[in-house]
Amino acid sequence: MSKIVLIGAGGVIFAQNFLKDILTDPELRTHEVTLMDIDAGRLANAVAVAGLIAAKLGIRFTPHATTDLREALNGANYVITIFRSGTIRHQELEYEIPMKYGVDQVVSDTLGPGGIFRGLRTLKDLFEVLEVMEQECPGAYLLNYVNPMSMNTIALSRRARTVRVAGLCHSVQHTSRQIAEWTGTPYEKLRFLAAGVNHMAFLLKLEADGQDLYPKLRACLDRPEIYKKEKVRFEILRHFGYFPTESSGHNSEYLPYFRKRQDLIDRFCRNDFPEVDENGIDWNSMSAGVSGASVQICRGLQIRNEKQIAGYLDGSREIDLASSVEYGVQIIAAIEKNRPLAANLNVMNRGLIATLPPECCVEVPCLVDGGGIVPGRIEDFPEQLAAIDRGMVGAQILGAQGALDGDRRAIFHAIAADPNTQSKLGLDEIRSMTDELFDALADVIDPRFSR
Repeated sequence: MSKIVLIGAGGVIFAQNFLKDILTDPELRTHEVTLMDIDAGRLANAVAVAGLIAAKLGIRFTPHATTDLREALNGANYVITIFRSGTIRHQELEYEIPMKYGVDQVVSDTLGPGGIFRGLRTLKDLFEVLEVMEQECPGAYLLNYVNPMSMNTIALSRRARTVRVAGLCHSVQHTSRQIAEWTGTPYEKLRFLAAGVNHMAFLLKLEADGQDLYPKLRACLDRPEIYKKEKVRFEILRHFGYFPTESSGHNSEYLPYFRKRQDLIDRFCRNDFPEVDENGIDWNSMSAGVSGASVQICRGLQIRNEKQIAGYLDGSREIDLASSVEYGVQIIAAIEKNRPLAANLNVMNRGLIATLPPECCVEVPCLVDGGGIVPGRIEDFPEQLAAIDRGMVGAQILGAQGALDGDRRAIFHAIAADPNTQSKLGLDEIRSMTDELFDALADVIDPRFSR
């Protein structure tokens, strides 16, 4: 019997999805499951929700719950990290300080000044998880969902000795389902090949019934009801020939073309499909690319999640038992049952995409079965896409190196390599902005970065 551990189990969306995926699998639910969170109250809620899911399924389930990391990881086989480091105030600083210098961000969880410093915040905690895993469960799988995915995967993989690291995201699953809807294709008929860098992978192959679906997808450029929801992504398709796997709001941050002037922001990153709730939160602002939208969305998510949990606990809200699209539990099931699974995962490159640096992190199709995770090599990755991704991976490699070494200069170089920052600032301005971020976030990053 294997041991599955959720670190950050007090969250709502991911934790609930993984608990459902485990408990609806007759074999996996017999394995040992441990829920860990540093917040005892949130952890108690997670245990209660797990009990409600089990009751609805008519089964008995008693997970082990603890606020002690070492206790949680002792003897683990699979560790899924889904926690949030720091607070919304730290996220605000990662938006506000760059914005003061003219670097306009939307999400800042992957790249840019905010993304690099989020990486420093999260890696401080992820390194602790990794080190305890090396002591308490050497050789276990670390399945990480915490952003910035690429920077974190590089740093964790380079620091790991026996632990097997993979980064997991759901952008490929969600995008493929969007495309099926837009093109009127039953999802089970969709055949695709996606590869590149996390949040900027591309659909290299897109077919149904043996027919290329790209003509139907390109036709959406002339369908305003679809184009307005993904203006940046459709412009990338228009000019580079392939469709990327993350929302327009994210993509607008990774390139120098969309956020360097206000007229471009107004044209490509305006929200033309708002969805405003009773709390004044526009849930579509982030996917559209509205400046600073992630901070507002995260505030709204906190409110919504608290209401959702309260509803589950008082019985006014029903728990949906439908399986999630997340790869996490699917990977565990494939390994435990020796049943093949194809999944797009984030792993070290090392020649998987030959035209990208070997020490970067790539998102490629992987075969998962009883032998573990085997990444697939991508032949003939289009050079124009490699050029886009090379603009991201330099910053990610430098950011990971800086996090590993506690090197302020490497972090400055990482931010200076960011395409969005390059489009706005000179080097002296970048250095001043970087120093200000170090000062503002000193309490949540490695103390080696202190002057």
